Amino acid sequence: MKTDIFHFRDFSMQQAPSGQRVNTDSCVFGALIGRDHDPKKALDIGSGTGVLALMLSARCPDVLITAVEPELEIADVARQNFATSPWHGRIELLTLRAQDLNPDIHGNFDFVFCNPPYFQNSMISDDRLRTVARHNTSLSPDELYQSMNRMMTDDGSAWVSFPGDSTQLWMGRGRGAGLHPFNIITVKDHPDATAHMIIVGWSKQRHEAITEETVCYRESNNGKMSTWMKSFRDDWYPARFNAQFK
Repeated sequence: MKTDIFHFRDFSMQQAPSGQRVNTDSCVFGALIGRDHDPKKALDIGSGTGVLALMLSARCPDVLITAVEPELEIADVARQNFATSPWHGRIELLTLRAQDLNPDIHGNFDFVFCNPPYFQNSMISDDRLRTVARHNTSLSPDELYQSMNRMMTDDGSAWVSFPGDSTQLWMGRGRGAGLHPFNIITVKDHPDATAHMIIVGWSKQRHEAITEETVCYRESNNGKMSTWMKSFRDDWYPARFNAQFK
């Protein structure tokens, strides 16, 4: 069987035989989080095949990353991706649930991030790993936020993405876990579209002002690619664009 490889500009990675695939939103999330931060010790919750950990490694030459992925089949792919990357010495993989992380054992982190399972009870797939990747059957919003709060340093930041139509739920649960938003990024297909992804930076400290911004993939409905998306693509993908990226 042909190896399923996805190519970035500075690294390549194997995709999982099943489960969630590399997609535009996850890579945009990886490119947008913590752009003004210089993390030293980061925690990737629900790492999957490792795309976010690898993107952060490419951006931050000194960061040490602990990637957590409880699904053994997917973790095996992530392990291979980390081992063959230029940053293999800076990424540790743990096959644990986020709920089982313990700061007394694993330490605290100044940068925590997760592109979490979105759907709760709808559209359950026959593919078990795809269900795990796309549904919060194994990690609820409350459990995720509690894990982030427990594992992050007092001056650290935590980053989460969620669908635009679930904003009230995810913002309420984050605040309920004792976290405070300081950066909210709305992601749309085009300026007149409804938001399909929200990215939020959280901290333990309350902020006087919240930085808000909007990122659009296209200039208009069915229009040409936005300036932001062109820049993103130039920064992350080979000069010959991978036509499989959707």
